[in-house]
Amino acid sequence: MDRETRDMLLETADRFFTDRCGREIVNNVEKGAWPAELWQAIEEMGLPHIAVPEEKGGSGGTMADMLALLRLAGSHAVPVPLAETALANLLIAAAGGEPKAGPATLALGALSLSGRRVTGRVERVPFAMVADRFVTVAGDKLAVVGKGGARCEATPSHAGEPYGTVTLDGTAVEFVGDAPVSAERAVELAAVMRAMQMAGAADKVLAIAVEYSKQRVQFGRPISTFQAIQHMLAELASCVAATIASAEAAARDADEGGLVDGGRFSIAAAKSQASEFAHRIAAISHQSMGAMGFTHEHVLHHYTRRLWVWRRDFGSESFWGEKIGSACAKAGPQALWASMTASRYAQPA
Repeated sequence: MDRETRDMLLETADRFFTDRCGREIVNNVEKGAWPAELWQAIEEMGLPHIAVPEEKGGSGGTMADMLALLRLAGSHAVPVPLAETALANLLIAAAGGEPKAGPATLALGALSLSGRRVTGRVERVPFAMVADRFVTVAGDKLAVVGKGGARCEATPSHAGEPYGTVTLDGTAVEFVGDAPVSAERAVELAAVMRAMQMAGAADKVLAIAVEYSKQRVQFGRPISTFQAIQHMLAELASCVAATIASAEAAARDADEGGLVDGGRFSIAAAKSQASEFAHRIAAISHQSMGAMGFTHEHVLHHYTRRLWVWRRDFGSESFWGEKIGSACAKAGPQALWASMTASRYAQPA
């Protein structure tokens, strides 16, 4: 979709998330309540199918449209698998299938496919306990497994979301097709998805901390005038800016470079950057707000706890840092600077 249409969509989605994804909804999800009405409304808006071609029942948007929406969702701590479902639907459509309604998630790990049956075990699958379908890439095939054939063990995330361990034991698939991407690339796409959500959440954390510092009065003046608080917020702002810049660059490169391998180096850098700064962003924001930021009644924890969880999802900073280091070492010292500056799509050979 063109820029004007995307802006209109994001503006509409922003109003919707503001009205429908308040503190009570997020807290209820963390208590185990599935927000069926919220998910139904999200589906009626077509958001989980934003990057699916129109001929397959989607909105006909691009990967850039999807990632921009997911950054917005991250800024509202949307407590449903919108990100996972949107990417799963994109992959299903690219594999020649037609995405169905209902929440889906990504089970990316050591799974094997024999004929039309999948075997393996994947831990920490996001929203595993509420997903209708699990999408995976095994070898050169993309497979979709229904929840009825999967054994799920609940392992809630630190943010209280219904993560789980998924075990498949020769489970029959609902759909199998030629994988549009490799298993490694599927993880990369999931990583840039998370990086954009982290960028949205980090931006919201900064806004919350700055606003609180203006309103909180101590010794007769706002704490925003205290030098110690100003230093905290300055460091927080720099961490957030780096997280956003790297995520946006990766999203741009992934979209312009193509589904198969666009922006591989940018994605690794973005997820490594976002994951590395997640802890610092959470720590500074809570410290600057004192005891208030640690209370369950305040919304800050909706974002900081998700940053902690998303930091590990689809590769931590160590995972992606190792990949970057290995690629640079393999290419040799002469290739490092040239590969980083020659093109936005460049990566060490």
